[in-house]
Amino acid sequence: MKFITHLLSSALKCALLAFALLPSTDLQAQWQPYTPVISDTVGTYDLRIAQGNNQIAWSIAMKYDATPVSYDPFYIDSIYYLKTADGGNTWSGGTIPMGPGPYASNICPVSNNTAWASGIDSNFASYVLRTTDGGATWTRQLEEGFTSPTSYIDFVHFWDDQNGIAVGDPAASDTHPDPFYEIYRTSDGGQNWSRVSSDDVPATPPNEYGVGGDYFVTGNHVWFPTFDATVNVWTRLLHSADRGATWTTTFAQTGNLSFADSLHAIGTVFNPPNYVIRYTDDGWVTWTNLPAITGGDLTSIVLIPESYYILAVMRNSIVSGPFRNMLSKDLGQSWTEIGNGAELIDNLQFASPGIGYAGEWQSLEHPTRMYKYAGDPLVGLFSGLELDAQVTLSPNPASDLLQVQIEVAEPAAFVLLLNDMQGQLIERKVLEKTALGNAQFNISQLPAGMYTLTVSSEKGHLTRPVSKQ
Repeated sequence: MKFITHLLSSALKCALLAFALLPSTDLQAQWQPYTPVISDTVGTYDLRIAQGNNQIAWSIAMKYDATPVSYDPFYIDSIYYLKTADGGNTWSGGTIPMGPGPYASNICPVSNNTAWASGIDSNFASYVLRTTDGGATWTRQLEEGFTSPTSYIDFVHFWDDQNGIAVGDPAASDTHPDPFYEIYRTSDGGQNWSRVSSDDVPATPPNEYGVGGDYFVTGNHVWFPTFDATVNVWTRLLHSADRGATWTTTFAQTGNLSFADSLHAIGTVFNPPNYVIRYTDDGWVTWTNLPAITGGDLTSIVLIPESYYILAVMRNSIVSGPFRNMLSKDLGQSWTEIGNGAELIDNLQFASPGIGYAGEWQSLEHPTRMYKYAGDPLVGLFSGLELDAQVTLSPNPASDLLQVQIEVAEPAAFVLLLNDMQGQLIERKVLEKTALGNAQFNISQLPAGMYTLTVSSEKGHLTRPVSKQ
């Protein structure tokens, strides 16, 4: 059953996570392609940005057998990794030994040298692997876990080089006869693991499993959806606010999560060809259905961090275009087509409105490429409307303190984002509901140059240039 679920997760990845975005006059967006030092044509399956360092990103990839209508795993003795440590300007790659006929679940980097990967092999054995030398060698960990016939690894995640979790499907324990999600925690880099007690994990309904690689982490928060393969529907959403020590759940029936922060997220209901997009502003507890997006198969959807822009891509089939790239600036209330794509791009990830990466789904014509987002920052909290406000920056240019004054006709709450010209967030401030707001940014430690300040409210947003002397 779980192996079927893992195969289903591949279809979900192929059907719901591919992304292509070409330059447009609207976004002035573009993706720069880079060919890693890997000669094979493989399909990237999972891409993650290192927490705390958005210049580092790793991706895991597998070889697929391509047909006119589908991609199926083509089992070989190794899977691949692809990585960058300089913000996507250069990429390297290699192999990860994971038993015979491996199938990857996810990858999680914490630095250029240290990362973890998870997956299963053709004998249904689960793997948690760690590298500390940049991928040159990998060491297997947690061999005592996920040995039940009903439980396979879904993902491994580390916050730093010491603290992490590994999550798998429901399985009984020595002290609890009923299956519950097999979740382990470590505080010593994976040398020792302890299973989270059944008292801290919600009970599991029949026929419910996790989906390999489908999870989201922001700060200490972890979410992962569950799936009932007997009826092909998402069922629940499990959440931990303390790095996996305790868990709660809700019947969200939402997967393919994309969080802008710990409260705001979107997901999808898996019911093709009806691709329902759902939105939450309370962290996951309650969800609202957004207007349907139509015109083809929804292959990717993402909520940009520190923004409420939604990017989506639609195409006619699993293995071919044409692609329709869609942008919503108002949380799915309206969409604008911003161009047609040509590349098979997968696993889009953004660390900020201006820093994003993507991997290429298996190309049939050339070695696999990786992509760096090189367009303008995608900012615009709450709304795509231009904010009607008086915004005064003084002094500007500034050397030490930047004073910001905002005046509007009706009181509103404001979010202020100070970014560099590459879109990396420097500081975020929130002003409670007011008609005359004041904020102060200490920019004394910033290098001289140009920055942007974005002021957003429920009424819209605007951006002002900031000059640091």
